[in-house]
Amino acid sequence: MLHRTQKLSDTLGEIKNLPGELEFQFPSLPEPLLQLSEKSMVGLKGTMVSPRPVNLPEMGIEDGDVEDDLDLSRLQSMSTMKRTTIQPVKDVIPIVACDASSVKVGETETGMLFAIRAVAVWRRPDKLQFKRWGPLLFHVPNSDGQSDAWPDDGSPRSFGGFSVKTLRILTRLRNHVERWVQEALCNAVRDGVILFDGSLTAGTPDNPAGRVSKILATARSNNSIVIALSKSTQLTVGGKNILALFDREKPANLIDITEIVEQEYPAYPVRFLGRVGVVKLSQDGFLFRVDIDKDSSEEQGIRSLGKLAGTDVAFHGYPESLRIAHIFSTFTSNEILAIQRFIAANHGISLQSKPSLRRSLFGPFGTSRYVV
Repeated sequence: MLHRTQKLSDTLGEIKNLPGELEFQFPSLPEPLLQLSEKSMVGLKGTMVSPRPVNLPEMGIEDGDVEDDLDLSRLQSMSTMKRTTIQPVKDVIPIVACDASSVKVGETETGMLFAIRAVAVWRRPDKLQFKRWGPLLFHVPNSDGQSDAWPDDGSPRSFGGFSVKTLRILTRLRNHVERWVQEALCNAVRDGVILFDGSLTAGTPDNPAGRVSKILATARSNNSIVIALSKSTQLTVGGKNILALFDREKPANLIDITEIVEQEYPAYPVRFLGRVGVVKLSQDGFLFRVDIDKDSSEEQGIRSLGKLAGTDVAFHGYPESLRIAHIFSTFTSNEILAIQRFIAANHGISLQSKPSLRRSLFGPFGTSRYVV
């Protein structure tokens, strides 16, 4: 078995095993969102819920985020892209990261039950701290007849009618929670680097460009900069994933591909609110797509990446604070079981598992046709 390690220059006294609770007082989740959660759960009393089977190998099938699917056809122009070496800079600045996740909890006769949670992680000079919001519970009906409870008037409390798929409604809910946390962080952090999971591409009904632009402007007003990192991307050049086009052996560096992206894709309806690039934060690290707030200068972006590389721990080239935010937002098997029991005890419902048709017919071969 191959076990990879990373050399740390910090003394043992400065290394912390687990982040502590964040001392900074962030606001609570907005009241309309809490009311929407409560309203969606009303009427479940006395009903039967089929709990989601807790099966770790299948956790990622429906809980993964949808990445941007973009194909850049001008492969020959990639050779002209500027490569900038990232020089790690030790600096005492706040590094703050946030992430959100959702998970299916169970099914009712009329819809599905979901839980959503968001996490912020704040790196300070001597410790890591975190803050959790949620889990928030939502019952999303399948029928179109209940669209009045979920208005589609463009307000923060609306997430679309039920003529669209349940997954799209869930995406809007999760995006709304995550954007609210991002906005709270941008209001709180001064002179720092704020890390988002994903990209700064916006302009869809599920991800309005106006709200993302406001979040980025808030960060700039506090002399902070937003950097978004994608763990995976469907950004391709000539059908080949962009992360496979660059030499993995070279030192920490950034390749800016904004010009190619803007030439290939019109500004509307989808908008690229960040300069798009491929980054490697450590020599032995992986490559990631990076989006840096476009309204900040190129020099600010390079300097912020250097401060990020020099201040935060880079686990395989991925910022430790963002890695912990992802881990702390992800629902574990025990937490899903606890949520199911909570719903049964507090909403007066009964849990009754549905028989598995595949298992009944095919026994141990009754698995999904898709391999995770």
